[in-house]
Amino acid sequence: MPSHMTPPLHVSSAESRVTPSLFVRCMRALGAVLALLFLGACGGDQPTAVASIIGDRSAPAVTVTKVVPPADSVLAFTVNAKDDLGLKTIHVRITGGVTRAFDTTFTSAVTTISIPYSVVTPRFVPIGSLVQVVADAVDGAGNASVPDTLQLAVGNVTPPKVVLTGPVPGTLFVVGKSGVLSFSASSKLKVKAVGFTTTGPVRLADSTLLRAPLRDSVAILDTLVIPDTAKTGVLVVTPFVVDSLGQRATGDPMSYALQPLSAVNSIPVVTPGITTRIEATDTIRVAASDPVGITRLGYEIRNLAGALVAADSSSSSGKLTSAESTFTYQARVSPPTLVTVRTFAVNAAGKRAFAHLPNGSDRVDTVLVVAGLTRRLPNGGRLADAVYLPQFDRLYLTNIDRNQVETFGLTDMQFGAPILVGSQPWGITVWPRDRAGHAADSLIVANSGGTNMSVVDLRRGSTGREVYRYPLPNLHVCTVTTDVTAAGVHFQKRTCYDFTDRPQFVATTCSGSDDGGPCDDAIVIYSTSATGSQPSPFPNRGTVRWENLVTHASHFFFEQAIGQASGRSDTLEITRYAAQGVGGDSVLVPYQSWVDGMSGDSALFSVTVDITNLAFRDTTFVRNSGNFRRAILGEGGPVKGSRAMEYDASRGMMMMTDVGSLGRFFFRTPMIDGGISRYFDVSDYVVNTSARVMGVSMNYDGALAGIRADSTYIIDPTLRLQGLMQTGGGSNAGFDFHPQNTGGNSGVASTRLAFSAANGPQIEVFDTWCYAKVGTIEVRDPIVGPIKASVRPDGRLVLVGASATGVIVVTIDKPFTSSCSAGVRLR
Repeated sequence: MPSHMTPPLHVSSAESRVTPSLFVRCMRALGAVLALLFLGACGGDQPTAVASIIGDRSAPAVTVTKVVPPADSVLAFTVNAKDDLGLKTIHVRITGGVTRAFDTTFTSAVTTISIPYSVVTPRFVPIGSLVQVVADAVDGAGNASVPDTLQLAVGNVTPPKVVLTGPVPGTLFVVGKSGVLSFSASSKLKVKAVGFTTTGPVRLADSTLLRAPLRDSVAILDTLVIPDTAKTGVLVVTPFVVDSLGQRATGDPMSYALQPLSAVNSIPVVTPGITTRIEATDTIRVAASDPVGITRLGYEIRNLAGALVAADSSSSSGKLTSAESTFTYQARVSPPTLVTVRTFAVNAAGKRAFAHLPNGSDRVDTVLVVAGLTRRLPNGGRLADAVYLPQFDRLYLTNIDRNQVETFGLTDMQFGAPILVGSQPWGITVWPRDRAGHAADSLIVANSGGTNMSVVDLRRGSTGREVYRYPLPNLHVCTVTTDVTAAGVHFQKRTCYDFTDRPQFVATTCSGSDDGGPCDDAIVIYSTSATGSQPSPFPNRGTVRWENLVTHASHFFFEQAIGQASGRSDTLEITRYAAQGVGGDSVLVPYQSWVDGMSGDSALFSVTVDITNLAFRDTTFVRNSGNFRRAILGEGGPVKGSRAMEYDASRGMMMMTDVGSLGRFFFRTPMIDGGISRYFDVSDYVVNTSARVMGVSMNYDGALAGIRADSTYIIDPTLRLQGLMQTGGGSNAGFDFHPQNTGGNSGVASTRLAFSAANGPQIEVFDTWCYAKVGTIEVRDPIVGPIKASVRPDGRLVLVGASATGVIVVTIDKPFTSSCSAGVRLR
């Protein structure tokens, strides 16, 4: 008896212990005939007599079921057996990674039993090794059950699985032709190989060995070659899968009829792969199947008048019953243009057929030929921001999921090698060279997953590489108020707030002359992310700051909050704590600062703020002007009433202030940035717009900024509303000005443009003087990310938009113009 199970019941019948009665002995003496006549009076010997004469022909039934094991090192299952009269033995055999055998014998009449088994696997057996359990039973009359099989895996791992997914049952195979089989396989231990075996008129085996890295699940196509000498009949195909440990499992077989070519009279079944919007370089897939084989696949394109625009086809040997080809559209039409597309196939018997609709008529697809070229991200991910550098004719896009900057060359319209940067790169901008709009050969990338920015040298390597990671400082904000104790004693009460220093969107400006001279430094304006752990009243609120990457000076934007809240006065103090020794610790905004007047007098000066206006909703968008003088900020968030601010690097820090009758005083420590929008201008902007901000942009000289919301609000450097453009797109942030759009070019209709992503797959073109839509560019996929407008070195205007899976590049050869007359806009 095996040690893993409880002892079986031993039940002895009463009849076997009783001495045969006188009547029974008499019956035996009279012979078999009298025994049959008086069978009903034979007492305890009746069942034995019935069984010996009628015979027990019913076999036992056995099932094996899996049980969740108490540990991964245990194989657990239950054997259930039953018989109408009585079980005699149960046999259990375990083979594969573990080998065991169990036999259970019953000495009494047991008709139903359930026996649990728990087998400890040796340590040397690899995890995932397949184990097969086979159980059967024999009853007292010698009838054997049909064996039941259960497949287990060592370590409680789900065994690999494979399914033959095509062709569907009922598909014909033809002698001398080849058919395509499709398989779906999966394994927790990775799929190493998928194959099949056949029985019937053709006996063969084939498999596909997969290359590293192996995957958990795969879909495989394989070809079943039917020899010319094969006989007709029923062909049975059984799939199998092999995992990374070499364990093999089979799937359910599928049967197909094999017939001679002369018995088949069919036409091709054509399946087209057509989308309703196509680009000039898009591809069209044509697939067809026919038991007699496919010899040609193709398509034709016609205009709406019926004239042939383009056609193409490819030939095949006719040996394959299923064939597929991919063609490049040859439609030489100007987008947007509607055309019709039909696909066809020819079989080995010379019969030609088009793709059909369910009602049997020919399928004719009407598609729109659109502008642009779409390229998918090589390794997936999400694009957060983008910037273009004309000296390299290349676009750089942050891939927040891959921790890298994607490089896209406009010369070959292909993605190049990515540039590895910091954690979760979000915003991206360029290092400014001069106030004439020329950028240096470096990128600045905001790593939102950390508290730093990557500096990428584009002259290093084929596409550039990160050469420095600038550590951002910790800017610590406190407010100081005067409170009174119960005893009437006045004391200072300091309340400090920690904000995250993780950067999101970035823009660059620089100090320098406004006539296009060289930059003296590189000032990065950046917004920060937010977390729910920030102290009240700032949970999930971000901030805006600037950092001078050359001088290591810092500034925290508080100017928008200058003033007093109702019933309180909060004096501000901001301290810079350096990170990794870059720059130094300093008090940026002292809550009391001496100022020296020209008369030699002195006075106290402090900054008071309404702390409710100090932080910004997540996420705040930032963009700089093309000449690196100004930047625009737009407060994000899910509600209306978002704020907008501008920054002008030419103004610099305020060095003095007027203190009423005391006269003009000079700061010993400058702390208020004169380039940030005044708080009353910010408040006035909110009243004029009251919108939810989705994105921002700025024209070349910063004379105009666009705030993307329910409409697009065009404002000037003082945040005064200039006009509204009725852009669509809902929550879409894609918006950009023409690179040569300036405040003084109101008479140049070809450059006073802006480009906006619409709700659907369109780019809307607007005139920024009269705010009217002057055109629409139809593209293949909706743009869900940023749009960048750039002028390439050859002078052509290019738009690049981020789609859900990659980028869409549109080259504009035909300029858009507006019929509205324009005067002069004051700057």
